Amino acid sequence: MTVHEDAAAGSPARRQGMREGWYPCPSGQPQLRYWTGSAWTEEVRPDLVSWVHGDRVLDVPGVFAFGRSAEQAQGGRPGPLPAHIWRRARLALILAVPIWAAMAFPLGYALSYLNFPSSVIPMLGVVIVLVGVGTYGRWQVVLRWLWLRYRPEPKQPAPIPKPRPDLWADLREAGFADAAQRLDEEVATGELTDVDYVRVARMVQRTARKNGLQELAPIAVAIQEKGGGAFLHPSGQHDLPMPRLVQHDLVTGQARLGVAAESDRNPATHQKEWFALDTEVLRTSMLVVGPPGAGKTRSFARPIIEMLGLQTLVGLASVVVIDPTGSAFDERQLPGFFDVDIDPNVPAGPQSWGFDLFGGASGPEEAADRLAGAVLPPDSAVRDPAVDSAARNTLYTIIAGFYERNGRYPRLRELIDLVLAESPVALLNERLRLLDRPQLVDLFDGRSRRFSMREIDRPLRVRIALPEGSSPQAARILARLAIAQFVQVVASPEANREVFKGLIVDEAGRFVDEYVVQGLQRARAANAGIVLLAQSLSQFPEHLRSAVFTATGCKAVFAGVEPADARYFADYWGTSWSAETTVTTGTATTTSTGHTSSPGAPGRFGRGEKSVVQSLTGSTSTQYQRSVATRAVERYVWSPSDIINEVPVGHALISLATPDGIRTPPVLVNLRA
Repeated sequence: MTVHEDAAAGSPARRQGMREGWYPCPSGQPQLRYWTGSAWTEEVRPDLVSWVHGDRVLDVPGVFAFGRSAEQAQGGRPGPLPAHIWRRARLALILAVPIWAAMAFPLGYALSYLNFPSSVIPMLGVVIVLVGVGTYGRWQVVLRWLWLRYRPEPKQPAPIPKPRPDLWADLREAGFADAAQRLDEEVATGELTDVDYVRVARMVQRTARKNGLQELAPIAVAIQEKGGGAFLHPSGQHDLPMPRLVQHDLVTGQARLGVAAESDRNPATHQKEWFALDTEVLRTSMLVVGPPGAGKTRSFARPIIEMLGLQTLVGLASVVVIDPTGSAFDERQLPGFFDVDIDPNVPAGPQSWGFDLFGGASGPEEAADRLAGAVLPPDSAVRDPAVDSAARNTLYTIIAGFYERNGRYPRLRELIDLVLAESPVALLNERLRLLDRPQLVDLFDGRSRRFSMREIDRPLRVRIALPEGSSPQAARILARLAIAQFVQVVASPEANREVFKGLIVDEAGRFVDEYVVQGLQRARAANAGIVLLAQSLSQFPEHLRSAVFTATGCKAVFAGVEPADARYFADYWGTSWSAETTVTTGTATTTSTGHTSSPGAPGRFGRGEKSVVQSLTGSTSTQYQRSVATRAVERYVWSPSDIINEVPVGHALISLATPDGIRTPPVLVNLRA
């Protein structure tokens, strides 16, 4: 009988009214698979509906939610059994025989006294002993674990396709069936991307939630006119302009980084699960440390930039990237990705962007303070507080006076001239002259389009390249200025909290000051996050190193870090109590005269004495002794030596934290999976 004849004969799917056709794939992947009426074929095609309504379990930070069902999250193969349970079960098994031998007579007598038949008394005694030692040894826990771990997988019958859910129920319920039909047609032809769906559905649901279904008329009109292109990002992009490096799930906002290794040191909740990041954990900010070539840029910075770029296209985020080398995230790596690309190394032109020297400042005092924090050395307040204070006061006086006279802030060329003419502080004059470079004067003053950091209150993707090759000191000032302005905008009471603001800083150790550390602490309450990538903690100023480490909730360390860095991470992840078993063995020799000796080093009181005694008495007896002691000891969760030697190449140790205080233990993740 052929497949089609079998279908005609009346398969379960046919009896339930499911005809041949394309249905969501039973594997849970976001695709359609062809159903013949009685069996699945190998023909597949992408499907938006199955992705939107696919299984998701968002229960543990760091675990990729898409593709996990509630049954899988609750069941599946359990992780390793704790060592103390194994030891207790083995001890009970070893003691079972001697306990039975010792209890056989008393149990037999007691059972016969209770008038049990003599034929069942031996078997009943064995059962009683086994139940007793098994209860002590927790055999029921071990047996259940063995069954769950090694049980055979039952053969699951092919699931019956379910009716396809309605993606636009709100529109139809409000009476806008034509708009819903327009979107359904784009879904059927594959024109509607996941970005389009999330953006349009978010607009519909937000309007219905705030104003009620009756206020959806303007939304429906826009959808009828433009379909999936309604409410499009100003860039006009329906998706990222280049292939995605990792898998993203826009429903949960997660980016998948790799696979948690199947290691006893990993928590059971993460073992062999896909490891992912989202904006919720990034709100606590993140510190990533690894040597050159370890994969920080490709394995962390690039997926996070992609994730925030997608969130920007759906109207939920903005992202600023500091590119010190000018080549890690340029047009060759991320073509057409950024809405604003600020690069001092690119000659000025109609399409080039400049940078606002005082962007985000609410007044002269704040403008002077942010500029002084960027221009002065990061440790000037520690080395010479008087000079630092004088420089800040002078800069404020000059900027405030210019603002009062002209109703605007001075341009860079004007500011340099005023400071050199009026400032008595040599440090301020010297540092500000570092910006007196033609390409930087052009960046701040000469370009028609100028970016102000206040603009990240709306969804925007920004890259700021640094001229480190030609002006390293000026590049550091520009980076510190951009980071300070980001923190300033994020912390502003007028900031738009509905848009997540992300800042990714490569080679961050050279650009961090006290104000940035304060920004790390403010970010989580302001729906923002900062990702700091560094080759070593030693690149951060010594007086800020500990503050940076403790202010970032998420941590990641790569293979090959320095011992001092490994010690920082080991201390942060702390210690745990574990059982340590010590076995001591030895012998004691007793002669017929009652003299006892133990083996020792040859000499007067060691093996030499034993041979003399034996020769005189001719009679000895030897006792072998073995003692086992178990005690609780406190050990590092991951010791500095473990971090240096046991993190393989292509892996990273990652711990996450959420704004509400949930923390995950360090997880060893294979980033090349």
